[in-house]
This record gives sequence, structure tokens and C-alpha cells, in this order.
Amino acid sequence: MFDWSDLRLFLAVQRTGSLAAAARLVRLNATTVGRRIEALEAALGTPLFERLPGGWRPSEAGVALIPAAEAMEAQAFSVERSAGARAGGVAGLVRITCTESLGARFLTPLLAPLFDRHPALEIELLTANRILDLARREADLGVRLGRPAKGSLVARRLGKVAYAVYGTGRWLGFDESLAHVPEAAWMEPHLAGAPPVLRSNSTAVLLAAAEAGIGRAVLPCWLADRSASLRRVGDPVVERELWLAVHPDLRRADRIRAVADHLVEAVAANAAVLAGRPA
Repeated sequence: MFDWSDLRLFLAVQRTGSLAAAARLVRLNATTVGRRIEALEAALGTPLFERLPGGWRPSEAGVALIPAAEAMEAQAFSVERSAGARAGGVAGLVRITCTESLGARFLTPLLAPLFDRHPALEIELLTANRILDLARREADLGVRLGRPAKGSLVARRLGKVAYAVYGTGRWLGFDESLAHVPEAAWMEPHLAGAPPVLRSNSTAVLLAAAEAGIGRAVLPCWLADRSASLRRVGDPVVERELWLAVHPDLRRADRIRAVADHLVEAVAANAAVLAGRPA
């Protein structure tokens, strides 16, 4: 009989393609993940992955295992969410996912009054370029630029975020992972055939590059307007919606509701700043 928890590690490796990335996802070390995958393969009597130079790829047996493993994962998360929703009181851990710039420079300062009101509350603020999956309990609340596409989530529109051009000279742009964002789409016809001299997947990097005089970038007004060395060039050119998402199983849990309500109120109080208007 294999260890049920090893299926979670199997899915992590299958989704990320490497032991190191899977280990970061499940918060274990890569050696442990590799050992547990080997134990699962031994228990099932078949290799589940092809170990390739460019990463781990599911074998034929591994591909066949994915639907059953995902079904078990979904049931496990359903049990976890139900238990979490029944936990009373504004206490314990709440995980929030958002972009790095929003998390570090906008949301974090807004959390101080929340801790004053609820000292038993713990917040885990998770910043990542990829959207963490609320259905898989990678996070409890998601603050996202754009309405969540997943229909099972309960979403609330928080407001609008304006973007404008800051800096002068050559363009600073986005790497391929962010080629789909509205800021990148706006830039495309303005490049005049000249590629950006610097690309990044980090708003903080583009801000620093513009401040250093390397070029101009499309940046969120709430962030770039704070810079002492940058001035906005014209009116905002892009406007995106900010949404708060939660899984329906968790939205009535006291701690989740308290954090969600606080975020709604705090963002509303800063609506003018987010929209690129004087406060």
C-alpha cells in the first residue's frame, strides 16, 4: 500500500517538471520529494516519470495516474476547506496571493489596522507571477488584476488600477511571460519596430530602470507617482480592474471574512490613488 500523501508530490512534480520546483511548491526539500516519488513508484511497481536532462516527464503509467490523483486531491481539498470554514473566531492563518508589487508596496502597509483588531490572526502574503490556485488551497484569498476566470470562485471587484508612461528615451518592456498583459498590448504599436532595451517580469525592475534613466516604461500610477525622480508622461494609457477572489467553501469562515472585509474597505479608501487621481 502506498502513502496517499505521495500522490500530492507526484502531482507537484508532474505540474512543475522538476524536483526543485515541486519542492518549492510543497515546501519540502528536493531530496525528500525525490525519495517519496521513488517510494511511490516502488509501491505501484512502475516508473511514473522519465528523468530527462530538461526535466521530469510523466511516463505512460504516470499519465494514466493523473486523473485519479487529481480526483483524490480535489476531495482532500474539499475536506480541508470544509474544516477551515467551520473553524470559528478571527484567529489562525489566512493566505493571500497577489503580485509582488501590490503585495510589497500597497497591501502590506494596509494590514497594520487588521492586526490591531485581531491579534490572533496570522497572514501569509504570497507573491508570484503565476496565479496561485485557490481551489487547491495554494491560497485562501486572491487579489488579482482582472476578473478570475475560474467559475467556482466568488469574486468581488475592488476598483480600477491605472497605468501611465514614466521616464524618457528608449522603451522598457515585459518578458514573454507577461506578453499577454494589457500594458504590453498597449506598448506594441508604440515600439515603432525597435524592441525594448530591457525586458523584465518584475514591475520593481522596470521602475528601477526608469528611475535610473535607462528608458521609459508603462507603470502603475499608484507606484510610480511616489517616485521622486519620475514624472508621468501624459494621462493614463491602460486601466485594469482589481478583484478579490475566494473559494465559496471558505467565504463564511470568520477569519477569511474579516480579512476580506478589511481588504475591501482599505482598497476603497485608496481608490483615487489606484486610479491615478490625486487622493
